[in-house]
Amino acid sequence: MAMAELAAHLLEYARRSAPWMPVILCGTDYLGTLSIVSGRSMQPTFNPSWPQSRDVVLLDKWSARRRQYQRGDVVVIQSPCAPRELMTKRVLGLSGDWVYKRGSNRELLHIPAGHVWVEGDNAENSNDSNSFGAVPAALVQAQVRFKVWPLSEASYVERRVPPRERVICTGDDMRYRQ
Repeated sequence: MAMAELAAHLLEYARRSAPWMPVILCGTDYLGTLSIVSGRSMQPTFNPSWPQSRDVVLLDKWSARRRQYQRGDVVVIQSPCAPRELMTKRVLGLSGDWVYKRGSNRELLHIPAGHVWVEGDNAENSNDSNSFGAVPAALVQAQVRFKVWPLSEASYVERRVPPRERVICTGDDMRYRQ
């Protein structure tokens, strides 16, 4: 195929695809998208063989916008320390909860209204709420629903309810008490 012919095909494809671009962009901004998880803070849930491989996950942005995540769900947050970076963490506590901070002093902290407490699964290698405190719920960008890659590990990302000795929940959330 000659270059001119190839260019004509590409222009025709672009012309036919252009009307769908707003729909595609809206879908990736508001509904969901695929993303790569890098780093060790969520091991062994993600990247068990870091740095040899990185996991690919399906993000649910719609649920995060509606704040439908619960304790134990994995979410993607905008870093409170470096706003251009995204972090993958597990929700440990919600607004109104009391959380025992990780570490030797086990300080008890109250999570203010409109905030969440997030932690990485790998306590030894996680920059999380134990370092920077509760984060505004508005920083939650997406909920991680499905691990897509590597194919041998493809599965739903399970919710792991935090241990009762770490979280004292408020009386309004009876689901946690059952």
